[in-house]
Amino acid sequence: MEKRIKLIYILSLLSALVAIGVQGYWLYNQYYYEAERYADEVAADVLRVGDEEFAGRKKVALGDDTSFILGRNSQTKSKQDTVSRNVLTQLSLNFDRKGMPDTANEDQVNITKLRISFDPYLPEDSIIHGVERSVVNHHIPFRTERLDSLLRERLPQYDFRVSFLPEGDTLSRFASWEILPGHLFPPCLGVKYRYAPLERKGVMIEVGFTANSLLKKMAWQLVFSLFLIVLLLGCLVFLIKTILTQKKLGELRESFVHTMIHELRRPVQTIKMCIAFLNDKQMRTDEAASDEAVQDAMFELDNLSAYLGKLKNMVSADGSATLLHPVAFNLQELVEKVIRLIHIPSGKQVTFSTAFPPELPPVTADPVHIANILSNLIENAIKYSGPEVNIRVVIIRNEQSVVLTVADNGVGIAPDEQRKVFDKFYRSARLPDKQIPGLGLGLSYVRQVVEAHHGHVSLRSEVGKGTEVTVEIPNIR
Repeated sequence: MEKRIKLIYILSLLSALVAIGVQGYWLYNQYYYEAERYADEVAADVLRVGDEEFAGRKKVALGDDTSFILGRNSQTKSKQDTVSRNVLTQLSLNFDRKGMPDTANEDQVNITKLRISFDPYLPEDSIIHGVERSVVNHHIPFRTERLDSLLRERLPQYDFRVSFLPEGDTLSRFASWEILPGHLFPPCLGVKYRYAPLERKGVMIEVGFTANSLLKKMAWQLVFSLFLIVLLLGCLVFLIKTILTQKKLGELRESFVHTMIHELRRPVQTIKMCIAFLNDKQMRTDEAASDEAVQDAMFELDNLSAYLGKLKNMVSADGSATLLHPVAFNLQELVEKVIRLIHIPSGKQVTFSTAFPPELPPVTADPVHIANILSNLIENAIKYSGPEVNIRVVIIRNEQSVVLTVADNGVGIAPDEQRKVFDKFYRSARLPDKQIPGLGLGLSYVRQVVEAHHGHVSLRSEVGKGTEVTVEIPNIR
């Protein structure tokens, strides 16, 4: 059984870890997907700002009346199979005074010639786009400070760092982006912006943004995954608790059998002794002794019935209230009879002392349950004590209640366990002898019966010195 439980534990734990790992992997991929999608939006915003920066330089450099003429010629290099074009660009520039060099006059026409080499397989619109950017950059060079300032103005929610790309950095596109390696939590985006693509000149724009924006976009995925993980862990905990409960029930079932044998032996032996006494014809001639034997047998039968009723009350699933049958009886005689009939195991020397108020009047309560309360307390005192046991039973009567106290010199109860001992099926883990029989129902039964009488029970104990249990039942008359 133990091996099966351990195997179930291991398999359940492995299954939970695998399921959590799968959920984690799925969440990571979802996060990466959302990061890429969000990065694409941010990169588009950054490139728009870059185009805005270029448009500002273009307006100053070329104005509205400037035009340029492209003249092309092609050459094929003999040593390689690649083809290159040499383009002669003739520009007729007409600057206003702000954009003209200091040496130029207002009526002077400035003709500038640029020689640019580029890939002959580029599309026509890309060539025109690249030539335009090269011309603008020739007259008003690109500056990172201008772009950085514009980025911070247009996109204040992000952090930027602009740096030049290595000379000759090749790209298949004029601009591209990627999430920088090692910068996924939080994400850091790298945008390559070509301010002079034909000359292979550009900058790297690093954009830092928080992960909160991504997590907000993933709200439903996170909630769903968290729900699945919590559900899985809840099922795992429920499974383990169920297994532990079944294991505990199995142990209780085994302990119950041994305890029932032990508990039933005492009343059966007493009844057997009484019957043996009544079976002796010579002893039957003593009518007083015979009457006492019959009363003792009836008392033990009542105790046996009460014990079975106690088990029924304590383990019943409906939790119904304890039924009482109150009658008037002499409490002192009941205490003395319980002490006289208590079973003392071999190897134990038990000494009793009692104290009663003078002229104790009859009380009205359930005598069977009161006897069982006293019997439970005395038997606990004997079980959880050493070889020499001193038990003191005290009865105090006042106008409001009757107080019954049972004190012993036993092993005592630790402070952290004193409130738990009244719980059903609770047994201390610090018992000096683990073989002491019991189901942990005795004190629980005591509390249930006392509360049914509208009273209360309290306990004082010190480890190594003993325990004192006080039962107070009000309005017993």
